[in-house]
Amino acid sequence: MARVLIFLLLACALAGAQPPERAPEPKKDAPPDGVERSHSPAALVTRLAASPAPAAAPALKYELLPRLRDRKPGNAAMDYHRAKLLQPSWPRDAQESKKLQDTLIRWEEGTVDALPLAEVKKYLATHAASFRALDDAARADRCDWELGSKLSVGNIDGLLAEVQTFRELARFQKLRTRVALAEGKFDEAVHCIQIGMRLGKDVGEGPTLIHTLVGVAVASIFLGEVDHLIQRPGSPNMYWALTTLPRPVIDPRIAFEGEARLFDNLFPNARLLEKGALSTDRANALLEEMMTAFQTMGRPDDKQIGTGGIGTTAYATMNYQGARKQLLTLGWDAAAIKEMPAAQVVALRAVAAYRSYNDDLAKCFSLNVPDARTEITKVRERSEKLRKESGDPIVSVFAMNVPAIEKTFEAHSRLNRRVALMRAVEAVRLHAAAGDGKPPKSLADIKLVPVPEDPDTLKPFVYELKGNTFTLTGAPPAGAQPSINNQLRYEITLRVK
Repeated sequence: MARVLIFLLLACALAGAQPPERAPEPKKDAPPDGVERSHSPAALVTRLAASPAPAAAPALKYELLPRLRDRKPGNAAMDYHRAKLLQPSWPRDAQESKKLQDTLIRWEEGTVDALPLAEVKKYLATHAASFRALDDAARADRCDWELGSKLSVGNIDGLLAEVQTFRELARFQKLRTRVALAEGKFDEAVHCIQIGMRLGKDVGEGPTLIHTLVGVAVASIFLGEVDHLIQRPGSPNMYWALTTLPRPVIDPRIAFEGEARLFDNLFPNARLLEKGALSTDRANALLEEMMTAFQTMGRPDDKQIGTGGIGTTAYATMNYQGARKQLLTLGWDAAAIKEMPAAQVVALRAVAAYRSYNDDLAKCFSLNVPDARTEITKVRERSEKLRKESGDPIVSVFAMNVPAIEKTFEAHSRLNRRVALMRAVEAVRLHAAAGDGKPPKSLADIKLVPVPEDPDTLKPFVYELKGNTFTLTGAPPAGAQPSINNQLRYEITLRVK
């Protein structure tokens, strides 16, 4: 599990790198030419100019995921792998590789209007076969990564590299979207965004927390492209397209089930410990099996965790009293514990700690954000207390997993909050289109559509108006220091009709 934790923390860092654009500091005295992002220590600010726009007619003319009725039998996972295989080879020459990388970064980070269209379209033509496979994936009626029983700690190393390839698919799909926007082909641009959002959702609903973090990162990329769509003159209003996205956008429960399967594959006999008292010999054998599994992490020659060089019996005797007390706090019956040999009690403590942490954290994803954060804090404090009291390296590794999962929760929270904030932006554009072309004086003035509240605070977004420029802010939680992770802001200048 230590290896799993390392990869999970790395994936957290990769997901936290969103949004991908490194825009210059915004110009204060004029509306931006494109979408500008400012990464100040106190907030993530998106700044753009936009036009008033009425709701689409019919309301669901535009959606951000492919419609169910348009899907066909097939497994999207196979098409995603095919799309990756069909990508053109990256230059082997170091200078050519750097030249291409620099060119792609310039295209990605510049404004839509600055794209050298002929050059970009010529390059993207080399990805045509890969794009066709991506289109097929978006229309498939299911996505089954077919990992299931194949998940194990021993093969987790290759999993991160595999999942990260989907970010490469997203990178070129993003450029495809930019071309459609530059040409004013809004229907085509929305179609490209649909494909990217479907990729993010499918990856995010894979069988590990690594999948869900990378999926959140991919979905964030294409929400960024919705920003670019909103910025274009004459662009459609995306209020209902954003509103009809699933809530949450990505369901994390599948990943939690996969993580539980990883645990079961690492400790195939863990359930025997939970069924009742075992013989001393059997309990010693299971504790030895657990210690070996942690020491090797699925690789006989790869030592990860040591137990001080003592034998199983001595280790069980040394840890028995503490494990017995901690099992009581974890909800186990005193009479049942009394019947168990020392080795079973020590091994069961680690299993019970894992089950407790996993369940208590998983349930938080079904709560509103303020309540979930309160519960996560309790789990973190409880896990830290148990880690210090136990002195058990196995329990310590499980406790280390808690902050990693907390980062996963925050990544999901930021994604869902961004969708709500973008809906509020589009509600303002819709209101302006129905009136005199100006933003409302307050969000309460918007009557045509519901204005979402901030899911992080369960209060209205903070709205400020200065002339034709309005600001919508998702404020940090009460008492929290404002940061790029807890404060999100859109600054929109409405173009005068």
